[in-house]
Amino acid sequence: MSKANQAESRPGLKAGQVQEFTLIMNLKPGGAERLRKKLASDSRFGNQNQVVVDRVGTLHDMRFTIFDNDSRLLFASTFDGDWDAYIEDFGAYIPDYIDLAFGETEGYPGIKSPDFKDFLVKNQVTSTHFYSAYPNATVKDVWKALNVKKGMDVLLDAASS
Repeated sequence: MSKANQAESRPGLKAGQVQEFTLIMNLKPGGAERLRKKLASDSRFGNQNQVVVDRVGTLHDMRFTIFDNDSRLLFASTFDGDWDAYIEDFGAYIPDYIDLAFGETEGYPGIKSPDFKDFLVKNQVTSTHFYSAYPNATVKDVWKALNVKKGMDVLLDAASS
């Protein structure tokens, strides 16, 4: 499959520059309990989570949900731009985080495997409906706007004192 056709065949709905990403994966027997313990004890999922995941730079939000009597894992996120670039950023910026989170799912080949993207496509489900409040604002646009607001707040607070 050519890169152009491959990119066109990637699942997920788009709104402007933003795309949804939903995976539903089967957990290994006992995987739910092990995953909960890993998520609770690993510092990458604690207070430092924000700093670690912010390195991706295109990720608006993400969540992990164990459901269906502890037999399946839902991973859902919203990101900017191209599917392949987003997935490659997982490997570049948060590979250990992804391996830890997905390691308890059936058939997970590991983030460094050449089969990683195929695993994701196999488990990705396109949402029935997708909404974004700011479809044309990237994560970096939002960060920049928040920094401008912070600066304006300082100026306005100083002017009112």
